[in-house]
Amino acid sequence: MHFFIPSRVADHITLTLVLLASAFVLRWIGELLLTRLSDPALLRRRRFTLRTVCNMVLAVALLAIWLSEIHDMLLSLTAVIVAMVVAAKELIMCAAGSMLRLSGHLFKVGDRIEFAGIHGEVMDHGLFSTTIMELPSTHHGHAGTGRTVMLPNSVFLTGAVRVEAQPRHYAPHRFTLTLETPVPPRDAVEAIEAAAEATLSADRDLAARFHQFAARKSGVEIAGPATEVMVGTTEFGKLQFHVVIYCLVKDARAHEQAITLEALSALGIGAAAPKPAEARAWAEIARQLRESAGKARDVAAA
Repeated sequence: MHFFIPSRVADHITLTLVLLASAFVLRWIGELLLTRLSDPALLRRRRFTLRTVCNMVLAVALLAIWLSEIHDMLLSLTAVIVAMVVAAKELIMCAAGSMLRLSGHLFKVGDRIEFAGIHGEVMDHGLFSTTIMELPSTHHGHAGTGRTVMLPNSVFLTGAVRVEAQPRHYAPHRFTLTLETPVPPRDAVEAIEAAAEATLSADRDLAARFHQFAARKSGVEIAGPATEVMVGTTEFGKLQFHVVIYCLVKDARAHEQAITLEALSALGIGAAAPKPAEARAWAEIARQLRESAGKARDVAAA
């Protein structure tokens, strides 16, 4: 087997060997001359100076010989590193997203998060990906859909992640009640507040204690535990009531329905079932109209 060495590299190797041999010989001659000194301390200092000078000269000479080769090697190494970084960019971003999650304590297994329209419960997370169980929106319950979503950790570098309260935790729940039928706003507010009090009175004490604990732990003011009702209007002039209740997350939808139904019933809003006499009268009118239409068609045909 024949090994091909470029002539330039061969010349550099030859110069390096000659340089090493020359440095060894000169250092040996210098130490031989220094042995004639009678002072041991001076001898050690001179030997140290000789060794340092020889090493520095040798290093500078080798650098001058191999500078062009080192330059080419660095360029090749830089190109390889750039290619590796470009090829592994997604993996690097995933690892950076994982470090962001760990250092920022964004979420943990069991937390419910929402990111870029994806809502789910964290099932597992690793260095490169996070697996969540898909959940419907908060207005459609809290049971899982049975599907899992695997997210690359790089997405956590490009958007905000919202961590939601756990189903068995108390949290503010907001919903809007729009009324088509004109009613006195004060009566509507009183009806909504009364319905909320009747619905939430059983858990009021526990909710108040949890609210105090959560506010103290987070260090910020949290809506609740009292019910808030704010009056507004739509762009068409309809009355809107923005309601904020403080309840268990898993029961929020049921409480919203109960409060809405109770308030509408108290305000007398809703289509009442027609009385039997009225129903018969409307049926008779419809029959007469059909008969009149049939006679008109017969006359037109004759």
